[in-house]
Amino acid sequence: MRKLIISLIGAFFIGICLPARAQQPTKEELEKQRVQIQQEIEELKKSQGEVKKNKKESLGQLARIQSLIRKRDAVIETINKQMRLIDDDIFTNNREIYRLQKDLDTLKAQYAKTVEYAYKNRSNYDMLNFLFSAVSFNDAIKRIEYLKSYREYREKKVQDIYTTQTLLSQKNQSLAQNKTLKTKTLTEQSNQMKKLEEEKKEKDDVVAKLKSRENELNKELVAKNKVEKSIKNSIAAIIKREIKEAEERERKEAALAKANAAKTSKSNASTSNATKKPREENKLENTPEVTAVSVGFENNRRKLPWPVDKGNITGRFGRHPIEGMEKVTEDNIGVYMQTNIGAPVKAVYEGTVLSVHDVGGTAAVTVRHGKYLTTYYNLNGVSVNKDDAVKLGQTLGKAAESDSEDGVGEILFVVTVVVGNNPKYLNPEDWIKPR
Repeated sequence: MRKLIISLIGAFFIGICLPARAQQPTKEELEKQRVQIQQEIEELKKSQGEVKKNKKESLGQLARIQSLIRKRDAVIETINKQMRLIDDDIFTNNREIYRLQKDLDTLKAQYAKTVEYAYKNRSNYDMLNFLFSAVSFNDAIKRIEYLKSYREYREKKVQDIYTTQTLLSQKNQSLAQNKTLKTKTLTEQSNQMKKLEEEKKEKDDVVAKLKSRENELNKELVAKNKVEKSIKNSIAAIIKREIKEAEERERKEAALAKANAAKTSKSNASTSNATKKPREENKLENTPEVTAVSVGFENNRRKLPWPVDKGNITGRFGRHPIEGMEKVTEDNIGVYMQTNIGAPVKAVYEGTVLSVHDVGGTAAVTVRHGKYLTTYYNLNGVSVNKDDAVKLGQTLGKAAESDSEDGVGEILFVVTVVVGNNPKYLNPEDWIKPR
């Protein structure tokens, strides 16, 4: 019984560990990740170089440096994972080399014995004597088969030696390559650590300069909050209008259903058993088609594309303090994405345009996806109109310059779900693909 319990516990831990190991990325996948993050870093550095031309530090500049540091940390973490894989390969190669060397020594010793035996019995007379000393014809046949198998055995040992030597040579080459790769990776790791330290110093300099204009920054955040409040009011008004229209349609449908009560009753009786477990009631999900869009949106959580092809998040969702300034906090209803000025801003999912509205002189577009809404703020050249059906990836407009006027484009991306009669703001990073 005790052995059975131990076996079951062992099987349980093996079942846990094996999938975890199977999910580990390969060296090639890690290198691909590192290259992608490095490209994003170069884009951030390029935009940061443009921003430096503006001598006035801004919160956007601090956010870009913070994003740069996070990505640099991600590169270093990826390099550390690569180092662990390389070390694992080196350990495995050393172990295989040791095993193959032992096998080779054993094979050589065995072959040496056969050579020695063959040398001692090299006379043709001895071989003939061995054959003719057979007591019967069958015994002679067996002795011939024995000599034949002995010769094949010697040939196989020679082939085994050659094969083992080849494998050993390959493992030695692989070991040398891994050691070279490790040296190269260590150099890259050291370079990335130096760059990280430089970027942290740059961030500290920006924070120090921003602290000197703390009051001015608070005014900027008040103005920004005023814009976000206007966006929230617009979204609330849009939801109120949509709910009112949905209720009006529902009343008309109820009146029509009442007029055809008998027919509707039969239809319900025939389909009630096949109805699936109902979703939580929502006033905007008043048709199967609308509900299907909601479900599709939900099923693509963490899979939705970014609204811009190239960009970085410089303002995160929710309330959080500004680094280095205790009295300065920001509270975002969505995420701010830095991109190029004029970059296409695209719908993250199929839906219907509910509103193209002006917020403080800047355009915003709100798209409905069932009971979910996405809003794209700070656009130029809006290319859609109210009630337009849009497809996933369709261009809605172009990114305008950030409020800091630092030569960098920026948009505010907001995700909302309707709960009851009110909007609930969701973290967009929980819905778009991670980068």
